[in-house]
Amino acid sequence: MGEEADSDRIEDFLTPREWLEERKKIGMRPGLEVTYSLLSRLGMPQMSFPCVHVAGSNGKGTTSVYLANTLSLSGKKTGLFTSPHLCRVEERIRIDGRPINSEQLDKAIHAVRAMSEKEPILEPTYFETLFLAAMICFRAENVQRAVIEAGLGGRLDATRCCYADYTILTEISLEHTEILGDKIELIAKEKAAISRPGATMLAKWPYNPDVMTVIEEATTRGCGFWWRGDRLALVTFENANEPFRKMASGLGDGETIPYGVFDGAMTMNLDNAILGHAAAWLILPYHPGVPPLYDVMERTFWPGRMQEISGPKDVELLLDCAHNPSGVEKMVNELKLRKQREKGAGRPFSPSAILIGTSKQKDLSVFVHPIVELISEMGNPMVVVTEPSGGRLPPVQCDDLAAEIRHQFPDSRIQIRPDLHVALSTAMEEAMDSSSHSVFDGVSGSVWCFGSVHLIGGLLTLLGYDSDESLTTMKWKDDDLIGDRDVPMKP
Repeated sequence: MGEEADSDRIEDFLTPREWLEERKKIGMRPGLEVTYSLLSRLGMPQMSFPCVHVAGSNGKGTTSVYLANTLSLSGKKTGLFTSPHLCRVEERIRIDGRPINSEQLDKAIHAVRAMSEKEPILEPTYFETLFLAAMICFRAENVQRAVIEAGLGGRLDATRCCYADYTILTEISLEHTEILGDKIELIAKEKAAISRPGATMLAKWPYNPDVMTVIEEATTRGCGFWWRGDRLALVTFENANEPFRKMASGLGDGETIPYGVFDGAMTMNLDNAILGHAAAWLILPYHPGVPPLYDVMERTFWPGRMQEISGPKDVELLLDCAHNPSGVEKMVNELKLRKQREKGAGRPFSPSAILIGTSKQKDLSVFVHPIVELISEMGNPMVVVTEPSGGRLPPVQCDDLAAEIRHQFPDSRIQIRPDLHVALSTAMEEAMDSSSHSVFDGVSGSVWCFGSVHLIGGLLTLLGYDSDESLTTMKWKDDDLIGDRDVPMKP
């Protein structure tokens, strides 16, 4: 009895952040019962604002950011919930592009904890707690609309509890098969379940008839639109099999693809940016203040996604959270495309070193295959393998990752550095050495870093890019105004 009482007293003295960290011990728990119950106890904060619910395998975070920024620039105070975070948990909850402050989050977590300890006691997971905290913060800040990125799947994801009048499906690929199903159409069914009766859904064209059928069946007739990036076309589900049609004038005809942005090759970032921008036109079809895509793209900054920064000694770094085979393949294709463009302009484009670290993969050989293709394409740069920490899944051991790369590309030059700080130093040294021997005057070495979100977050922290300013997703101007509030948008 005495030990139990002591344990209870220790629990009572946990700070909000310590209590949040304790939630990780619960693990992942699909289901909506706990989240709905706590929303009810909290006064249904999610009903204070409409949401756009975004699900998919790749690109859902990028699409969410571009949509949220388009809405903010249109004059709508916009909340954004994404996951996971790179450096600090506050990143998951943003208002008009800026992460909420620590005090706001602590108060919201305290409210969730207080309601969870009422009888009957409820035990929200780490992810559920943060989603609930986002709903509390958005209500307190009087956001006019929120963009909510699903965590895992959709049907049983806590974010399914948001009040969504619009939904978006990004690209669907095989992922989390042990939870979502071992066939792509089963995964699509789980994710398409974010659809609500009568709510508009915008989905990326899947190029798979089974996936297409599953998504169409989940959506109310007359409420679904396909986005075809390859044809720059937006068509209703009912017209999907008809010949190509241009976008309707009400959806930004002539503005969606501005001159100079699209040159015939659709990069992953551009495709997701257009998807988010097209969603804004659906949400605000007659709004005079919807900005053109080029303005949104110029002012949107999504940390850790094809992010280019200058490191010490003028070493250029490129960082991307390519964490699954599909994401790595798209990243590699984009880098190969950029190399062609740079070569056409007479500029060199290849890294001195590539730094890689990833969490557990279902099939490591499939994950590594596009990496090997990139190594070969870029002239066999040094590869530094490391191990990210702090993720839900364990990291792939350095020796295993190095062995798979060597198996597929025996001539690869690999350095094994389990410690992230040492791995970064090794890659930087190679870049500095390469630049000192370069035949091009004034060309600094570069390091490309990709893998798990936790790897990229760790690198940004080491490099000092983890401040609020560095993690804000919108580049504000002093004269930006929020609709009829007539106050500067810049925080």
